[in-house]
Amino acid sequence: MSVVETSAQILTKASVVALLAACIYHWLWGPHLSQQQRTSLNGNTQHQRRFRDLTLRVDLVPPGKSFKELESELKSVIAGSPDLQGQLDDLVVRSITPRDRTCVCATATVRTLLPEEQLLARLQQASKAYPYRYDCAFYGITPLYEDASGAYCDVVAVPGLASHAIGSWKSPGGNDLWLRDWLSDDVRNIRVLLYGYDTKLLKSNAKSSVEDLGRSFLESLTAFRTSDKALIHAVRSPANCPTHRLLSQVCRGVLFFGVPQLGLRNEKLASMIEGQPNQALINALVVDDESEPSAFLFRMSDDFAQYFRGLRVVSFYERRLSATVEMQPDGSLRKSGPPVLMVTRSSATISGLNVMSDEEIVPLDADHSGLVKFESRRDDAYVVVKERIGSLVSSAASRTQGFPWAPASHRGSRIVATQQGSVFGGQYITNGGISSQGNVMNL
Repeated sequence: MSVVETSAQILTKASVVALLAACIYHWLWGPHLSQQQRTSLNGNTQHQRRFRDLTLRVDLVPPGKSFKELESELKSVIAGSPDLQGQLDDLVVRSITPRDRTCVCATATVRTLLPEEQLLARLQQASKAYPYRYDCAFYGITPLYEDASGAYCDVVAVPGLASHAIGSWKSPGGNDLWLRDWLSDDVRNIRVLLYGYDTKLLKSNAKSSVEDLGRSFLESLTAFRTSDKALIHAVRSPANCPTHRLLSQVCRGVLFFGVPQLGLRNEKLASMIEGQPNQALINALVVDDESEPSAFLFRMSDDFAQYFRGLRVVSFYERRLSATVEMQPDGSLRKSGPPVLMVTRSSATISGLNVMSDEEIVPLDADHSGLVKFESRRDDAYVVVKERIGSLVSSAASRTQGFPWAPASHRGSRIVATQQGSVFGGQYITNGGISSQGNVMNL
């Protein structure tokens, strides 16, 4: 039996809501920033030694571990290590979600003085009595929540190029992650998965294409699903790929947040990466001298319209201007640029390239960053977004009645998620230092 045939048997039983954060213009302010550049944004070197909030991923946690037990163990690790005493504070376990039948994955927030690499090394050294593995990058799949009564849908959050998987979705000035902390109460019968990947812009030695990035995402999801005895092979590729057709059978909806479907017009961006291995990746996403999208964007849009016609697509776009960041002569970055509308309405909608009758176009009273970063669960923008997600999940559940749904950790789950659209987008955030797991735009 071929991989595609196996996928077909599984995919036809699946439902998905693929949630994509997008804001490619933030590529100018990603995790490639040096510590000097991060500091210059605030203009105060003393911030380097102040306590800052950080989110940890704790893997290989045994099943059945409670929040209280895990939190107590982690605090005992810190208290028993001279290298960590006084360097960490306010540790709180925020989620414990099954990865498979053998282990669960947890997220925890801490306040720390240590740089990420030092923190992780010291935690690992101090945790020899436990099997835990720590990281802050959140690459690959991270399960954030699973409804114990059964998951009809996977909500898969995919941030954009050079963005941090956690920081893209955090509340400004706080540690709440609406995908994890609010959506779990507001939408029933879902499992929330987060995907992270490394695509720094400056000094990159990676020669990747958007197709490569899409394929890597889907292969990571396949590997995650394998532990649940489900084999799913999904490929982001041109129109003649049969797997692309299979995806159209499983996706129940896509939400785009400020995705620049018409491409980018940014000569500075192109000049910054000139001569780097990732130059072709960026060139495929920028418009030409006549402001026409690249052939790649046209092809991806045609593919999407062909294979996903009838799919519910919700495109959110911003109505407020966003401050821009400029590179200074000394190589530092400062928020000295004029405010602009990062992505226009026409560029943020599928209809900018292809007319899709099923597209729902929704304005949000927010700037580019605020499209997916909400102050509280009473934020008007969040209320709108969660209602749209709830509607998609309800629709997916009604189309899958009759299946023996159970928590995914206790069965061979039949749910898959994929990222569609013309481009990978997302909010450009820093990863480390004073603005770790945050958004430069919100500093």
